[in-house]
Amino acid sequence: MTRLLATLALASTVLSSSLEAQTSHGAGCAGASGVTPTLAVSGIVKSGQSWTLEITAPGGLGLGYLAIGFSNTTASAFGGVPLPIDLGGFFGDPLWSGCSLNVDPSYALQPYAFDPNANGGLATFTFPGFDFGTVYLQAVNVDADFVTRIAGVSQGLAVGRTAPAGMVAIEPGTFAMGSDAAITSPYFNVSGQQPVRLVTLSQPFWIGEREVTQAEYTAVMGANPSFFVGPSRPVEFVSWFDARAYCAALTVAETLAGNVPFGYEYRLPTEAEWEYACRGGTTTEFNVGADLFCADAWFAGTYHLGPSFVSCGHPSGTTAVGSYAPNAWGLFDMHGNVWEWCLDSFSEYGPEAVTDPFVTGAQNKVVRGGGWDDGSNGCRSAVRAATNPGAQNDVGFRVVLAPVLIP
Repeated sequence: MTRLLATLALASTVLSSSLEAQTSHGAGCAGASGVTPTLAVSGIVKSGQSWTLEITAPGGLGLGYLAIGFSNTTASAFGGVPLPIDLGGFFGDPLWSGCSLNVDPSYALQPYAFDPNANGGLATFTFPGFDFGTVYLQAVNVDADFVTRIAGVSQGLAVGRTAPAGMVAIEPGTFAMGSDAAITSPYFNVSGQQPVRLVTLSQPFWIGEREVTQAEYTAVMGANPSFFVGPSRPVEFVSWFDARAYCAALTVAETLAGNVPFGYEYRLPTEAEWEYACRGGTTTEFNVGADLFCADAWFAGTYHLGPSFVSCGHPSGTTAVGSYAPNAWGLFDMHGNVWEWCLDSFSEYGPEAVTDPFVTGAQNKVVRGGGWDDGSNGCRSAVRAATNPGAQNDVGFRVVLAPVLIP
């Protein structure tokens, strides 16, 4: 156990490409006939704070094995992605063949004992917290001796740092940024969204699942500048400077609370981060497909019901954040409601593939996403506009918790 704790302690200092939350992986053993243990995390997973793994397996002998591995998929000393391990080979017993664990190559198999008739057959392990990387866990509950080979194998549990409240973890990746859609209806594409180029984001980050609300802005800044007032509506009438001031104040407060990983800050997203998150893995003009209809988002009207513009008939102004279904990555209002500030200065795209693009130095900044008074064409995933940083009308923002950048 000492070696395992040392492994996780070292893991907490290694920067990884993973911000994976608690998710399942692998599968239980199809041929196992014992009680299948279940795994759950108790506590918040982050550096400086311990967390507990709870294994529940009522009945049997009260014996088991926990496979533990840490995966850091960017040049880690611990190996790479999880690999299957056949228990027949591990135990040197062919009668176990077909029962697999799915763990990191650096796995260790830790035996444990518990009272199967107390607390619902609960066994616990306590581990140190970490900010980056993924711990892969899987349990084998032995219900009889190794002659009968009766056991239950849990589904694997992948444990990553607990996401900050209201934020979604975004993994690194590569996507096609921009649009080569037609310049005619229904998209009305313009040259500023071209050429389409491959963009790689090399670092993980978290992004707000919703636009910053008026209640959230007021709580941090002490005032609400919005024209369309409502605590759950997005804050608007904020300049790029106002949005950055909010992010700076939030960084200070959350750093004091111990909630900001080293080298990270709350800030505006770069426009590459914004479009990557908006698309949520899609390559269509909208994250809901090739068309945007009035039931999909809060905007003025659509060009996808016929040859001409069809109004959505909404009253003027914003609406409560999260009123429409999120995209595939759990993000709301990436199309419509309010335009959103990005950290970048505006510049034209080049054709070359780039990694972590971030433009500084120009006067105008980038806004994304379209707003309540825009047509569907203005709400596309690739649409971008150059805007004076002091401008305020119909512009809001969402935050990311991401590596520090200086605009």
